[in-house]
Amino acid sequence: MDVRKIDNLWRFLSIKNNLPVKLELDHHVSYKFIRGNIQVTHQFNPKLWQSSMLHISEKLFQEKSVQHRYHHKKKQFGIHYDMTSTHVQIFFPRELLQLKNQYELDIQKDRHGNYQISLSPFVPKNIYQILDCVNFVCKEMWKKNFFSEGIRN
Repeated sequence: MDVRKIDNLWRFLSIKNNLPVKLELDHHVSYKFIRGNIQVTHQFNPKLWQSSMLHISEKLFQEKSVQHRYHHKKKQFGIHYDMTSTHVQIFFPRELLQLKNQYELDIQKDRHGNYQISLSPFVPKNIYQILDCVNFVCKEMWKKNFFSEGIRN
C-alpha cells in the first residue's frame, strides 16, 4: 500500500466533509478528525502495515479509567491463540460484533460511559471502505454518521 494513496483518501474526506485533518508524523503516521464529540484517528507505520489501527472514540474518553473491555483477536493462519472466555458481558450494541470477522476488535468503556472502538489492521484500499467502517460504528454507537453519505455518488 502506498502512503500517498492513504494520504489522498483522508484528505479527500477532509475536503468533502469540510473537516480539518490533523496530521502527525513520527514513528507512526496519524490522521485525526474531530466532529462534535466524536474523534476518528487512523495511525499506521508505513513500514509495517499490519500494525495499522483505526480508533473511533468520544473526545472525553479516558484511557486510564477503563472500566469494561472487549477484545477479539482476528484469527490468522498458523498462529495459535489462547482461548477467550465465552462468557463475556456485551456492554455495547451487538451489531458491532460483525466487525470481528474482518478486523481485530477492541472496545473499551471508561467510568464515565465514554467509548473507544479500535480496529486493526485497518488498511483501506478505497474511500468506500473508510465510509462503510466509520459510519457503521458511529451509527450503531451514537446514531449519526461521521462522514457525509453524499460523496458516494
